[in-house]
Amino acid sequence: MATDPSSLRLIGAILTILIGCMTLFFTRRNDNLEWNERLAAHLISWILIAKGIGNTAADYTIRYVAENGPVSQGVWQLGLGTSWMLDSIFGIGLMCLALVFPLPLLRTEKHAKIAFGFLIGFLVLRVAAQLLGYGVTLIQLPGLPYVSSGLIWGSVYVKFRLMDEARAEESSRNIANVAGMLLLFHAGHVWFMWPGMLLQAEYFYLIEMYGSLTSMSVDLLWQSAYTLLIAVGLFMCGVEVYQWTKGRAEVLTYILVGYFSIGLVGYPILTNEVAFWQEAGNQNLATIWTGLTTSMHFNMMRPVVMMYVILRYGLFDTSEEMKPKAKLMVIILIVIATSALLELVQALVPMNEMFSAAALGVLVAFGIGWEERSFERLLNASKQMRKGLDARWFPEFPLERKFFFRFDRFMAIVILFFILIAFVQWQTNAWYDMLLLDRGSSWRARG
Repeated sequence: MATDPSSLRLIGAILTILIGCMTLFFTRRNDNLEWNERLAAHLISWILIAKGIGNTAADYTIRYVAENGPVSQGVWQLGLGTSWMLDSIFGIGLMCLALVFPLPLLRTEKHAKIAFGFLIGFLVLRVAAQLLGYGVTLIQLPGLPYVSSGLIWGSVYVKFRLMDEARAEESSRNIANVAGMLLLFHAGHVWFMWPGMLLQAEYFYLIEMYGSLTSMSVDLLWQSAYTLLIAVGLFMCGVEVYQWTKGRAEVLTYILVGYFSIGLVGYPILTNEVAFWQEAGNQNLATIWTGLTTSMHFNMMRPVVMMYVILRYGLFDTSEEMKPKAKLMVIILIVIATSALLELVQALVPMNEMFSAAALGVLVAFGIGWEERSFERLLNASKQMRKGLDARWFPEFPLERKFFFRFDRFMAIVILFFILIAFVQWQTNAWYDMLLLDRGSSWRARG
């Protein structure tokens, strides 16, 4: 188990689902949110829940195919279908989130209907393509969520990070930090590859959505989105370094510099041997490095970054009545996260059970001690995003509370419906037939 990458993937999936459920619980009790903040909190909740369930299904698929191969009528099709369908919710949910948070880009109710109508239509298109047996094709526009989030959050970040208005300094700084953190959540794993993109290294061009399950044209569109994200990330990193020299460094500054520095260190490692994220944990330098970077971001940094945004910028109900419950949930998450960290250490440096138990105790104690010091500081930090800014940046929409309750029920039904579709695909052998059609005899030989 210590060397099994599945353990880290499963812990990360559980952590993601827990943070999503916890966010939903505390958001529904928070009466102090603006309409776009409330909508963003509900979107974040369901994005995390869908991604966590999808990652669990993806982990099962990886382990099943590794042991048995992509056999006809195999249950791997249920896992792959669930992962792919719920990843559509994740991607389109992030596109919706970018339109409303931290800055609502929708100016009128008509704009909102057009934008969300397009995104719902895009989701229906992806589902229809699956049901009609097209598999993973260009018609599903893979990489579009990366492009949209990169352009929107990148533009918002640059606009407000470089805004030079003393009366709006606090709000503009918070808006820029939220936009940067959300883009880090979505694209952090891509930023590790920036030297490979600039120097045209093989490991950048071998990155694929679903390993060998996608065609070259799909991979090309996907990698084009990666290229855009790397360009946006490099510009953001340059802006943060400039702000650092002016004495205006933020948490995001150190994270961006760290990510791009780690990517530079990884270049000579990955140019010698390509390693994919699903292989992380094997005992060679390239896969160990992938486990410490790409897999760590996928499994651990994504939920941690989103948890930071939720706590730091007031999406939780942190009243005196709810604060003890919030602290309890944070402690539970810390225990899970420290267990995952120890699992990663065990994958790199095998240790006996006695030492492992002692190390877990030390890590948990350290995590709880950190929580005691940092929890109040996060809650008391500035959350202002409107003070000093022109009111035209924040149009008002009359969204009633019952809309959000209906939205939650709708999302729960959609997730269950997508899992049902994946079950039907498994029973009809749909994924095997689609991939056999795409890959021909080579896929048949692997099966």
